[in-house]
Amino acid sequence: MLTPTQIQHFHEYGYLVVPKVFTQPEISDLQTAYDDVVALAEQEDLPLEYLKGISGGVHIHIQAPPDIGDVSKAQYLRKVQWPAMIHPTFERIRNSPKFLRLLEPLLGTSLKQYINQINFKMPGGNIEFPWHQDIRPTPAFKDQLKNYVQTIIAVDDATEENGCLWIVPKSHKMGNLQVKRYASGQIEDHIDVSKAVPCLAKAGDVLLFRSYTVHGSKPNQTNLPRRSYINGFVRASACDVGKWAFLNGNPVPITSDRDHADIRLTI
Repeated sequence: MLTPTQIQHFHEYGYLVVPKVFTQPEISDLQTAYDDVVALAEQEDLPLEYLKGISGGVHIHIQAPPDIGDVSKAQYLRKVQWPAMIHPTFERIRNSPKFLRLLEPLLGTSLKQYINQINFKMPGGNIEFPWHQDIRPTPAFKDQLKNYVQTIIAVDDATEENGCLWIVPKSHKMGNLQVKRYASGQIEDHIDVSKAVPCLAKAGDVLLFRSYTVHGSKPNQTNLPRRSYINGFVRASACDVGKWAFLNGNPVPITSDRDHADIRLTI
């Protein structure tokens, strides 16, 4: 699906927005799946291990202030890690052959995942992601610049008003900046973030970028949610951990050490 010009742009600038990868029916299914997860997050009896992310698997991250009162917790839902373990729609999209066609010229046909995550920016939630790199721990990954690609599906249109991602072009060429993740001001010691550009996208578009590419986003200032589905893929031969996604071009179902029957959602 990528043209030589697109591949060149990705290598040169460290990111690429690919339009119209996923169809409206696929996006509608994802939006419904997000609603299912919001309903799950609002349950009062969610096991603490999922809210704290202490099991190493599914983590339902709610960033609510301590004086939340009667306000819906879902307003402060920040992200859910490994949603493909609990919802078939996220699993189906994770294994979509569209990802394989996008990534084959960059990573080949045998891919693992280190990230499977849904992000939320709900109205009034004041959720933001300060400047950072998506550095993965080594030696689990070998040569991240060549072997890892982060993908983000726009589940809603991404605009400056609703907190779209901003990227600093060519920042991946600086390598690992070795700063504390989300630490205030540290990225700015190395990179001129005034050169950042907004990654505007329509629902169904896919953003690709490197793990070293500096990026961040501001809060959603609108009265509608902005949701995105993140899948980080790595060349399987360069990764000693992670979950299999594709083996020799064939999709591999997600695996887990847990059953997750207590929170699994069905459609």
